[in-house]
Amino acid sequence: MTNWKNWNFLLTIAFVCLSINLCIAQPAIQSSVNKKKILIGEQFTLTIKADFPKNIYNFRWPILSDSMAHFEVTNSRIDSLYTDQNLSSIIQTITFTSFDSGKWVLPSFLVKVDPIQHDTAFNFYTDSVPIIVSFSTSDITRQIRDIKPIKEAETIGSIWYWIGALIVLILLIALFVWWKKVKRKTPLSSSQSKLTAYEEAMQELKNLEGYDLSIREEVKIFHSKIGLIFKKYLSRRYQPAYLNKTTDETLLLLKSENHNHELLSKLSAILRCGDAVKFAKYLPPISDSRDCKKSVEDLIEVIQKIKS
Repeated sequence: MTNWKNWNFLLTIAFVCLSINLCIAQPAIQSSVNKKKILIGEQFTLTIKADFPKNIYNFRWPILSDSMAHFEVTNSRIDSLYTDQNLSSIIQTITFTSFDSGKWVLPSFLVKVDPIQHDTAFNFYTDSVPIIVSFSTSDITRQIRDIKPIKEAETIGSIWYWIGALIVLILLIALFVWWKKVKRKTPLSSSQSKLTAYEEAMQELKNLEGYDLSIREEVKIFHSKIGLIFKKYLSRRYQPAYLNKTTDETLLLLKSENHNHELLSKLSAILRCGDAVKFAKYLPPISDSRDCKKSVEDLIEVIQKIKS
């Protein structure tokens, strides 16, 4: 009986060791996204992490095209991490963006694992994730007011219409005469007649250095001017009137010009920062405001090289 108990104890110990060894030997792969709802042109990341014993497996990560249905890849990188002497981790981070509004499903991706000492390979698939792509939300905080009662329209004698029309006509004639005199006396300055769109934009961006970015009102003017300078440059380069376009409309127009996705993503962050300053009273750090100005200068440089 004692001999049987010893054998039973040894078999239990062997089974536990074998189970631990199998658990350690099996690679563990996880995937996750940092956002499930984005604005059009905004970026989000898919992270794939694999934990495995060293010198046992070879990993073949997903090979992604630059564009897929509803989503576009802007960046992909692989990092290695050693947690202890035997276990290591590899992390692949893939950055996506989208310019199609709606609810789309980020597809599942295949990760192949080849054991070094065996012929049988493992296939792992990442989770498919629903992603909502939307335009900038409208302001729904405004108070709904009661409907006012109907007021009786006041009637005005026809003679006052004629008097009013005569006054407007006299003012228009006076304004026209004044404009002709000013136009005849004031020649076009060199900045209006000779500067290219690129030179004008760079000069105006340089003029922004005089603003005190520690004062809220000056920060608001600073970011407003950044957006206006960039849209004015685009209007002179591409002809469409960008000055009256929203952030979303500007991004979609530039996408139609076949600019790369990284440029559009940077521009999206700059314009949305300006919108937050103007409409949401957001006060960014001074370094962020300066980075926005520097990024606009870099974007204009890139566009200038593409179109020249």
